[in-house]
Amino acid sequence: MLKTEAIKVATLHFDGEARDWWFYGMVILKHSIVTTYAEFTRRLIERFDRMDPKQHFIEPTRLKQTGNPETYIADFSRVSVMVPDLSAAQRIYMFVEGLVEPLRGLVKSTRPATLQDAISRTRDLQDTLPRTRTSIP
Repeated sequence: MLKTEAIKVATLHFDGEARDWWFYGMVILKHSIVTTYAEFTRRLIERFDRMDPKQHFIEPTRLKQTGNPETYIADFSRVSVMVPDLSAAQRIYMFVEGLVEPLRGLVKSTRPATLQDAISRTRDLQDTLPRTRTSIP
């Protein structure tokens, strides 16, 4: 999906104030010149986020895997998108550091080049880890 298509799809889910803001922006403020998802996210956060920007940077570093890797991946994606200024290397580092051992070490040893690569490695390697079984009385 092209970045401009991703923006269009995201705005289809806008409702109420967000829908009005985007429509007003498209007509009056020329949001139509927003061509990258990072710029789109930055503008959205500037308009609607009430949290201290420093707090957004802290949240991905505090996030830790406590269960299923898919849940952690979804949580990390949701939290890290709020910090558009993170470099690719920072994003990868924060993601990998939040994984549980031995998964963290295994993913780190593959030296992922992108966040998507780290996520793919997490999924692949999780399937190779031995499963622990609880004995049934």
